[in-house]
Amino acid sequence: MFRFIKYSLPFLFLLISCGTADLRPPHLSFDRMDPELKKKGLTVVTNPTIKELTPGDWKDYKQVQFIIKDVWHNNFVRFFTPIKDQELRMRVYLDFEADAMQVEFLGGEKKGLIYGLEKKTTYQIAADTGKVYNDDTEVRIYLESLRLYLTLPWRLKEFPIIQYSGQKQKLDQNYEVVYFTSVQMNATADTNQYVGYFETKSGALEWMEFTYRDLFSFYQGVLKYGFYESWNNKQYPRRITILDRFEDPDFVHELRIEKIEIPVKPMEEGDKVLELPEPGK
Repeated sequence: MFRFIKYSLPFLFLLISCGTADLRPPHLSFDRMDPELKKKGLTVVTNPTIKELTPGDWKDYKQVQFIIKDVWHNNFVRFFTPIKDQELRMRVYLDFEADAMQVEFLGGEKKGLIYGLEKKTTYQIAADTGKVYNDDTEVRIYLESLRLYLTLPWRLKEFPIIQYSGQKQKLDQNYEVVYFTSVQMNATADTNQYVGYFETKSGALEWMEFTYRDLFSFYQGVLKYGFYESWNNKQYPRRITILDRFEDPDFVHELRIEKIEIPVKPMEEGDKVLELPEPGK
């Protein structure tokens, strides 16, 4: 109870004092999408200088699997997730055909446990209970955000509203900036917004400002995409860092991708924990 009070009181103040975050660049104040700005924004996304950075399409693979380590440096935010360990390796299985995903914990106090998501319905698979459906908002938000962070670099071209926002300098680096959202241009309490920063020389997506309305309407953060490596003739970031602001010296949490692969078969209830050696062993 003390832990809940300790963390909830500051947030109650924020809930009262904060409105809906709005990431739309000020000069894009018009209500309708500009077709020319959409065309230019799509060019930035789909035609980078380094051709291997051209976004692929996850749906071409139907299913894909990641082995990642989720590292947390912010206990306050982690409090609102089902993750209890500061560092945790997991297998993330995404099924694009079924609009489903599963996460299997490869270590920590929940080793062997599987969290799953079928559209908006959550479930878990454990050795003593089997597959049990539930309505766990905490698990759903964590899984959906994990899927978002992993797939966003290749999904940007799918947004119905894309607007080029010009060039901008951040942290002494030059970027082409593009605004992404859906439904309508301006901010609403149930529609997320994204602002991507593409490095001018390579065309790589390096930063992404984002909102997460399912968590809080006022919540906004920054994703840092880095350590691009080849996978299936494309360049994909192997490190995704979540920060509160660009200038923060430390991160909230970080996804370190050890492996990307096309799974031989979907994960099933009878699957055993995928035993992988710890890095460096």
